[in-house]
Amino acid sequence: MLSLILLTVLGGGSLAMDSRFSMQMNKTVTVQEGLCVFVPCSLSYPREQWTVDTPAYGYWFKHSQWFGITTELPVATNNQSQNVQGDAQGRFELVGSPQNKDCSLLIRQARWSDRAYYYFRIERGTYVRYNFKDVMFSLNVIETRQMASHVSVLTLTPRPEDHGTDLTCRVHFRKGLSTENTIQLNVAYAPKGLSISVSKVKGSALEPQGDQPCLEAQRGQFLRLLCAADSRPPATLSWALEDRVVSWSQTSASGGLELVLPEVKPEDAGRYTCRAENRLGFLNRTLDLSVQYAPERLRVVVSQANRTVTEHLGNGNGTPLPVLEGQDLRLLCVAHSNPPALLSWAQGGQTLHPSQPSDPGVLELPQIQREHEGEVTCHAQNPLGSQRASLTLLVVYKKEATSGGVSNGAIVGAGISALSFCLCLILVIMKTLRKKQTQAETGTQAETQRPRPTRRSTILDYVNVVPGTRHLAWSWKAKRESRSRTPPTDVNSLQLKDNQKRCHASHGSPGPRSSHQAPESRNEQEELHYAALNFPGLRPWETQESKDAGSEYAEIRFH
Repeated sequence: MLSLILLTVLGGGSLAMDSRFSMQMNKTVTVQEGLCVFVPCSLSYPREQWTVDTPAYGYWFKHSQWFGITTELPVATNNQSQNVQGDAQGRFELVGSPQNKDCSLLIRQARWSDRAYYYFRIERGTYVRYNFKDVMFSLNVIETRQMASHVSVLTLTPRPEDHGTDLTCRVHFRKGLSTENTIQLNVAYAPKGLSISVSKVKGSALEPQGDQPCLEAQRGQFLRLLCAADSRPPATLSWALEDRVVSWSQTSASGGLELVLPEVKPEDAGRYTCRAENRLGFLNRTLDLSVQYAPERLRVVVSQANRTVTEHLGNGNGTPLPVLEGQDLRLLCVAHSNPPALLSWAQGGQTLHPSQPSDPGVLELPQIQREHEGEVTCHAQNPLGSQRASLTLLVVYKKEATSGGVSNGAIVGAGISALSFCLCLILVIMKTLRKKQTQAETGTQAETQRPRPTRRSTILDYVNVVPGTRHLAWSWKAKRESRSRTPPTDVNSLQLKDNQKRCHASHGSPGPRSSHQAPESRNEQEELHYAALNFPGLRPWETQESKDAGSEYAEIRFH
């Protein structure tokens, strides 16, 4: 309203000598430097050109003159739109209501520079505008050293419970003068008394955890945690699991900060930290949560022949596991549980003892043999339950392993049958070569008329039979000299049929037993010295057709 008030010298306008304007207050006020003083004041003014609803504004000025004009800002006023002197702001306050004709003044933290005369101005309506310069009071500020004998020192250490209480200092001087100052204690302190309370049943009361740093809960259980602390200003509260904040509050409420776990899971386990912090400090408290549950996710890790196969076998029943005979086998049983499960191995109702008693989950079976076949079971158990996982060991023998990708049993059976049949054919051929002369002619004719080997050729087209050791030199020489001779095919055919019947009447053994099954003449038996069948270099990858289109048969030699 008025940033600069221009008032006439001493008079306050045409109303300067109006007797209807009056004021009552002490003409001298004394205060000690740094203290406060209350100046009671009342006034009266005429009721002209204003009503009961007309606002009344009062102004206290520090008196000074320059060419008869007051040009300073007030030190206190109830007019909110009026500026006041900067050094008086917050220290000088018009506590009385000019509308009720009260002009009392309060001065706080008096300064040596405050010594001066002070007067009051009233404004209400268009007529009442008056400066009471004829009734001023003098403010006398006394330095502290002049009242050393009247200084009272109070030393105290505020407690948290002292927050918000009033502390008043009152001084009485001679001649009835007194002064006082009241302050309200604002006690601030860092968080203290941090506590954690726990409830394990929904709707039940919380129970303090006390000094116990650990808490156990079962999977699926309800859990409620409460963190609370005392601090001023109010602290910020937070819950963290390991290094991850899971709950947070801007400011702490009277009830603290809750963390609710409706159904506890194994992954909820870990170290929970409650933290309370304000500008004066912080406080932490930890709680280790252990979630208990029965064994689960049981699995067996199988290691064999420098390779590892992981099988997830929770409650599995006899999963087949082929193992090569003589191979080392290592089984590792792994289970998730809390408390840790007791692991054990069994086979056929008998307990297997691990090679490392300190690590019962490891079972090592070196050089697998026939007696290792059967179901091997890993059993995991703790007070909350158990779980099993089993494997059925199938021992594969080395001679069966040369199948080259075909079933081992089928290949072995087929090989034995083929070998027996071939040996029978050899015996049939040997019986047809009874005479030395017939042998030479047969060899020459066979060399001359031997057909070109094809895929449909029989084993008779490839077999070389040597009747006796003394005739080994005959083999190729006789062929070169007697290419034109041919054996009597009718005799051979009859003898072949006769010998085949005798071969099929045998026991089917893979060994060459035909020499002991049919009676022959002494001379014929002496001519037979040995017969052998040799399969050189048969390997699994050679069971398929050769890539060479021109190769149609493999060589078979008999010695």
